[in-house]
Amino acid sequence: PLRLQKYKTMQLRASLADRPPYRKFLILVGLTLVFAVLLTGIGAGLAKALYGVDLMNDPSVYDKGTQPGIIGAFRLLQSLAAIGTFILPAFLAAMLFSNDTTAYLGLGKKAPIPSIIMVFLLLIIGIPFINWMSVVNQGMHLPASLKSVEDWMKSSEEQATRITQILLGTGSWADLFSNLFVIALLPAIGEELFFRGIVQKQFQELANNRTAAIVLTSILFSALHMQFFGFIPRFVLGMLLGFLYAWSGSLWLPIIAHFINNAGAVILTWLLTRNNSGINPDTIGLEPGQELLLGISVFMSLAGVWFMKKNLAK
Repeated sequence: PLRLQKYKTMQLRASLADRPPYRKFLILVGLTLVFAVLLTGIGAGLAKALYGVDLMNDPSVYDKGTQPGIIGAFRLLQSLAAIGTFILPAFLAAMLFSNDTTAYLGLGKKAPIPSIIMVFLLLIIGIPFINWMSVVNQGMHLPASLKSVEDWMKSSEEQATRITQILLGTGSWADLFSNLFVIALLPAIGEELFFRGIVQKQFQELANNRTAAIVLTSILFSALHMQFFGFIPRFVLGMLLGFLYAWSGSLWLPIIAHFINNAGAVILTWLLTRNNSGINPDTIGLEPGQELLLGISVFMSLAGVWFMKKNLAK
């Protein structure tokens, strides 16, 4: 049986490598739909069995986030949904499209330590700049003829915000480490495997233009988060992650950058919840008298990106 299984796996490897990019993209979409529905369903079933929480049919759970079991149920569902939506489809697609899954996904090359340090500093320096982009984004509105679409977007964003608030929990140490895994680590790995490891590669093959592929992938990356009023900063983050991958050739660098970005938000919010910090991460650089800080953030962020390009670009 093991020999037969190995033989079948060998048959699957690179079996779709010669397909055109648009067909590979459609195959990826199909894999995503199948595994997202499957693992989300399993997650909802386990949440009901283990915690007695019906996440699919009881809308009142969004208003009971602090009750026992609900936080755990949401974390379980989010974890399995991330695996089914991003991680499994990415690895399966890479296996079908290439003989070397690791190399195809960009996981075979290590991220340079100096680049990791630079990315960390860049993301810290860029917080005021990102906050300013968020404010600009929130001030944007669709035409009156599309008011129903904007209302739907607001509703989707409010629901996403409620889920995030539930996941953040009560501010205990257990909450912190759980959230670093569920909100920071899993999305960083899964979304980078999916968007930069697979989607960006397919768009580049299709458009035969690296910058166009990064822009298209970043639009999709931001749009699929279903948070219209955070579209611009998330698009800019996607652009940074896309260029980090393109310049370095290592998917580990955008994975680490993505994790640092998410983990920073989790830690700052955790500190705020515990009243150990009076700093609101969402208003850094936007408070009265912080105009110079914002200007420095914009300048240093752009200079940092230029420096990384100069040192990483192949």
